[in-house]
Amino acid sequence: MMIVVAPLAVALVAFIIYALERKMKGEPISWEHASKFTVFGGLITAGVVFASGAEELPDLTKVVDVPTVQEMFVGLPTF
Repeated sequence: MMIVVAPLAVALVAFIIYALERKMKGEPISWEHASKFTVFGGLITAGVVFASGAEELPDLTKVVDVPTVQEMFVGLPTF
């Protein structure tokens, strides 16, 4: 759930800061730049949350039953 909420919050804050900065200078909002700041801010935040939240992810490795496979390699070769 955190991987959805945090990027949306950061994207919203990035847009608000950009809009306030443009209004303080008396310039119009460039929607192209505003969308870039919003999207990239959200994507970077999603990546950070994903990378730092590894304990919530399922186990991605599977234990293989190795002893049955190794039986053919144990012992003396017979030809």
